[in-house]
Formats: sequence, structure tokens, C-alpha cells
Amino acid sequence: MKKLFFLLIAASGALSAFAQAKDSKTYKKDAQLPRWVIDVNLMGGMLTQDITTTNSVLNYTKALNSSGVSGLKFENGMSYGGNAQIGFFFDNKSHFGIGTGIMYLMQTGDVTMDKYKVEYQSNDANGNIFRQVITATAPVKEALKITNVSIPVVLKYKNRFTRRSGIAIDGGLVYNAMMKNSYTTNANFNYEAIYKHVNTPNGIATVYDNGAIPGNTDLLITEKQFLATHPGGNVADYFTTQRNIGYNVGWGVEPTTKEGDVNFVQSSVGFLFQPSYSYYFNDKVALNIGGYFMYQMFSNAPNSSRLTDKVGEYNSFLNNSTTTTATSYGGNLGLRFYFSKFSDRDKDGVPNRFDKCPWTPGIVEFDGCPDTDGDGIPDAQDSCIDVPGLKHFNGCPDSDGDGIPNYDDACPYQSGPAKFMGCPDTDNDGIPDSEDKCPNEAGPESNDGCPIPPPPPPPLPPPAPIREHDMSEPILFEVGKAKISDVSLPILAEAIMELNTHENAFIMIDGHTDITGGNVINDALSYRRANAVRKYLIDMGANPKHMIAVGHGSREPVADNKTAEGRAKNRRVIMTLKHR
Repeated sequence: MKKLFFLLIAASGALSAFAQAKDSKTYKKDAQLPRWVIDVNLMGGMLTQDITTTNSVLNYTKALNSSGVSGLKFENGMSYGGNAQIGFFFDNKSHFGIGTGIMYLMQTGDVTMDKYKVEYQSNDANGNIFRQVITATAPVKEALKITNVSIPVVLKYKNRFTRRSGIAIDGGLVYNAMMKNSYTTNANFNYEAIYKHVNTPNGIATVYDNGAIPGNTDLLITEKQFLATHPGGNVADYFTTQRNIGYNVGWGVEPTTKEGDVNFVQSSVGFLFQPSYSYYFNDKVALNIGGYFMYQMFSNAPNSSRLTDKVGEYNSFLNNSTTTTATSYGGNLGLRFYFSKFSDRDKDGVPNRFDKCPWTPGIVEFDGCPDTDGDGIPDAQDSCIDVPGLKHFNGCPDSDGDGIPNYDDACPYQSGPAKFMGCPDTDNDGIPDSEDKCPNEAGPESNDGCPIPPPPPPPLPPPAPIREHDMSEPILFEVGKAKISDVSLPILAEAIMELNTHENAFIMIDGHTDITGGNVINDALSYRRANAVRKYLIDMGANPKHMIAVGHGSREPVADNKTAEGRAKNRRVIMTLKHR
């Protein structure tokens, strides 16, 4: 079954590739598709059954304890298979049709009887009458493989929404032709016997003891009696010995034949509902993906057989079934093939009965009428049938896209406003390019569309000279530090006052170090000192755009670095105030 699914999917993919290469770009309506179809579907899903049987205890002679037999349970049902149908769509729009074919399903499931015990009158191999007691050692299960053959007779519906998409629905009756049940059982039984002896004129005879409690003089070939007289003995061996003597007894006996078939041959009618989404590869092949629901009721003539009678004998409990109600549901994957020929006089793919121009080849979209210039407007409504155009101009073109059809456009290949009959005004100065001496520059009509040059601007005043203020008093720092000492605050206050008083003032802040550290350390330290001064000025309200901080390291000493006094003078920041 899996191989069939993969084969169908592979075939669908190949058909899709072929269809995309061959299919036209026009969409055909349902009515323009062939009316005959062949559907091939693969189906798979779940199966449930409700089995009704006769009381199998009644098949035993003078049976006792009918409550010892439970009903049947169906579990683990699965269903796989498919159907093939031929259908015909009969209405004018080809939405509705009928179809029939054949459906073949392989189904599986387990039927279980939880308990089975029966006591009845029987005869042994020597013709003696006795009481037979049969008990299933565990729930009796039959694993079923079901062959289900049916003939669907359905009403079909389809509706193609677009060139690629649509739906398909099948719904109707299913004639159930055959249901074959092949079973394998796990049955295991204990067979016990009770003999009652009575005196007759002809001597001692055996009779059926149907009492709730066997008589004291009865011969009991039972587990209970054996263990009472042989504690710890082997029950199975004991029963085997008794069976060899001629008694119909056994302990834990499996059927001689565990497999068999039960056929339901009486015909009946069911119901099928199968909706699908349709993907059209082209106008001849569609892929259907959907689901299905099927209800069937099978009838059977029970044959009054006993589940088991003689040791090792077994008959399926399905032999006593009267009806089996089966419900299956699941997924569906199929292909639909459209076929049949129709009369098409002009060979344009539109049947004569739908072709409004049957003597002239056309396209499906316009019901078989032509569109010579391919502009989407049929020739009957096209004023310019040989030139592609626009619908609101009755099929005539507007080559420059300015909203004026070519037949009213003085410049049909240059976009322009209607007031100039479609001719352009490139610089938008109200003068068409044909009359504009400067078509790319806007200008007044009095100057023939050219711009009037502006008067020259007045000369700019010379820049103010930069004036410097003497703020040479250094701001000194301790070794390796960038913290401003209180003694430098007056000179900083003077710099803040100057910056706030003159908007065009700015300060150069130069940081220096002694030679205590290396160049890398001194360069960074000198910049931190200069930036500490800059930050102080900003914190006091100065504009940061009017200050520049630079670090020079130890490269510009003002004193001898060999003495402590000289190095102290070199650890400095110098501010230079300038005005523009």
C-alpha cells in the first residue's frame, strides 16, 4: 500500500511538471472541460465495527450458565485501499454528475471476547452422556484481515475556482459486494467433564447432571477434583492421560487450526462521502487531496456453530454474527483524468456550443472570440484592433502614458498636459517646450521662457583679525595627577568670564608633563590635564564648542627636568584666549 501511495505522488509530480510546461495561461471554466472523467483514489484511515451476534450458548445442548459468555469488542481498526470510478457531468455548467466503479479495501482489526465459559450436555467417543465444561483461559482474540469489495454509485460535484484550484465532492451509495474476514486466534481452553451414573434395568448408565452442584457419586474430571486428591500434581498431564483413555478433556489446549475465513456474502447498501481539494495540472489532469467517510452494514446468516466442542476444535465467533456495522474514515489522495472530444469548428479549444465566434479562432476568456492585438479587449469592443491599448480608450493606446490617447495627442511619444494637447513643458513654467527657448530652465514668457539673471551680491566684509589675550599663568599639577588645585581657580574664573562676555572668543588648552613617565604615559596624562581644565570650564557654564584641548606630553618643557623645581614648572596647563 505504501508503494502505491509513493507511486501516485511521483506520478503527480511528473504530471505537474509536464502540465506547467504545456498548459496555456488561460483559465477554462467547468463547462468547457471534458464531461467524462476517470477517478483513481488511494484511501487510508481508521476502521470501527459494531458486531451483533446470536447467543452462541444456545448452540450447545441444554447449556447452563449463559452469563459466562461476554460480548464482542472491536479494536485497533485500520483501513487501506482505493477506488476507481468513471463519471459523467451532465448539467450545463458541468458542476454535477454521476459516477460508479469499484472500491477495494484491505482492513485490519482485533475482535475480542473477554470471557467464555459454557456447560452443556455432550457425548464422548464411547457414546456416553456427560456434562462438558469449557472455559477460556484468557480473553479470546481474533486478529482480522478483512477484504472489502464494494461498488460505489455516487453523485459528483466539482467547482473550479481558478485555473489551478477547485473542489470535488463525491457522495452517495455503496453496494457492498463482499466482505471476507481472515482470522488468526490466540484461543486457549480448558476442557473438563462430569459424569453422573445411575442404575437402570440394563445396568449402570451415564446421564446429564445439570445440577448447580455435582452429585457426590459423580465422576469429576476437573481441576478442582484432581488437586483435592493429588495436591501439587500436574494438571495438564492428568488431563492428557484422561483424554487418551477416551474422555473429551484437556488443560490449556490451543486449537489445532488457529486460522480461517468467514465470508459475509449477503449484499447490503452503505454510504460514502468523499470531499477533496483539486489542484489542476492542466485541463485534463487534476490532483485531489481530501478525506473520506464510509458507513457500511454487512449481513450474515449465522450457522449455529459452537466456538469449540471437541478438544482442539475452533470455530470463529464471527460465524454467529448477524450484522456488522463498519465505519471507516481517513485521508484520500487521487488523480482525476478528463477525457472525451467535443465539436470545435475553429479549433480554438472552445466547443461550438459555448463559442460566440465559432468561425473565428479566439480565446477561452472571451468565449472563443479573438483579441488580435492581445490587449485583453475583444476585437468586437476594440477601436484599435491591431495595436494594444487601454480599456478606457476602447482599446486604443496612450504611448506616452499622459492620459491622452494617441489619436488626440500632438506629441504621442512625449508625456505632456492636456492644455498643450499632450506636448511637454519640461521646466513647468507654463510655456510648452516647442515655444520655450530654455525648456530645461523655468522663466517668464516675457523672456521667452528663459530665467532672468539675479543682480550680483554685495562684497563680503573682510574677516575680523584674531586677537589674543595674555592668560599665560600656568595651571600646575602634582606628579602623575590631573586634578586642578585651588590656587588655579582665579585664572579659570577669568577665562569663564571672558568666554561668557564675548561670543566670538575661544580658548586653546595645552597640557604638558615632566619626564617622570614614558612617552605613552605622558601623552595620555597631558591630555587628561588639558581635558580636566576643559571639563571644569564646561561645568561652570562655558560653551564646549569654544574650547580645544590638546596634550603635548613632555616634549615642550619650560624648565630643567633634572631638578624637582624644574619638573614642577613643566607639569602645567597653559590657556590661550583668542577673539575673532
